[in-house]
Amino acid sequence: MVSWYHGGDSAREKAPEMVTEIMGPDILVVGAGPAGLASATAAAQSGAGVVLTDGASWAGGRLALQTQPLQGPKSIFGGLSGVDFCRRLVDEASTAGVDIRLGARVVTIDRSSDGAFVAALAGGKAKLRARSVVVATGSNEPRFDFPGSDLPGVMLSGDAQEMLNIHGRLPGQRIAMVGSDNAGLLISANLMDAGAVIVAVVEEASEVVGRHINWQPLQARGVQFLTSAKVLTASGAGRLELMTLRDAACGVRQLDIDVMCLAGPRIPSIEVVLPTGIAVGEHDALGGLVPVHSRRMGTSIPGLYVCGDSSGVENGAAALESGRIAGLSAARDLGYQHPRARELLARAGGRLGYLRRGRRGGLRRLAKNALAAEQRGLSHS
Repeated sequence: MVSWYHGGDSAREKAPEMVTEIMGPDILVVGAGPAGLASATAAAQSGAGVVLTDGASWAGGRLALQTQPLQGPKSIFGGLSGVDFCRRLVDEASTAGVDIRLGARVVTIDRSSDGAFVAALAGGKAKLRARSVVVATGSNEPRFDFPGSDLPGVMLSGDAQEMLNIHGRLPGQRIAMVGSDNAGLLISANLMDAGAVIVAVVEEASEVVGRHINWQPLQARGVQFLTSAKVLTASGAGRLELMTLRDAACGVRQLDIDVMCLAGPRIPSIEVVLPTGIAVGEHDALGGLVPVHSRRMGTSIPGLYVCGDSSGVENGAAALESGRIAGLSAARDLGYQHPRARELLARAGGRLGYLRRGRRGGLRRLAKNALAAEQRGLSHS
């Protein structure tokens, strides 16, 4: 079902007043995760001028925080850790001539009367003009809502990972991980390697969600897995001290912890306020609401592209390939042509087909096909 995103007047009212407007590049890529880096590199290698922005102080997104070898095709990741793989992506982007600007968070994207895109940066510093924009803002973990969920010590698992791997601090000593997807399991291992105790992995489903290769080592290290378990409350005197939950085996129980990490299914992140009138579609297999887009990653607004998890939550390998397609498409539509465009597009499409196999992958493939059909219908209307 296609709907129309009207831009959000309240969000625009909160955007800071800008003081300068900077004549920008051919292509602005918003988000320096793996999809954004791949997109920016492909566009720059095609001959386009590219600026890549991100509000964080590092490039690579959440993938760059992963210290373990990346799981996925070796033809893509080569057995590298997330840290090393993202360092390679940054080097490739820099070599291609991409202007990487970290600590520069885009809050709104509008169209000017001459057809250019105008991106406003947070803090009232500037506006960037570009002929085309690629949105690669990734995905977010949803917040859980239960009594005590606002206590210090209750945090998203990604925030705990950032605290450890960017700022060099353990978030706590006795940690419960709520959610057993692969990300939660890998972050649990990362925290244990740094000296924390994972008291339990708590999962509402009747079985662990993540892969055996990720949960079996934790179990071997003494981590207990509580399935069919639901968090009831978090409590403590000014900060988290106790977690109360109900599980199928023991009924109501309490865990003595100082940190609760929340690792829920990720949802597409559109952190910027997009131009009025962009078409969006709701697809559970892709994490929820995403901009309608074609197989070339173009949206219902000419010149605006989307890729990575902001085009539908999949995995790091799929984010890379969709990013390359978006970068090549944006460059080609502006008249630039990568010398190996045909080869790169065919390889990216083939890899996406491989990654979208199986039950979950098949559902994502069907959702992507539906979005592409919706985009064709809009183009012909």
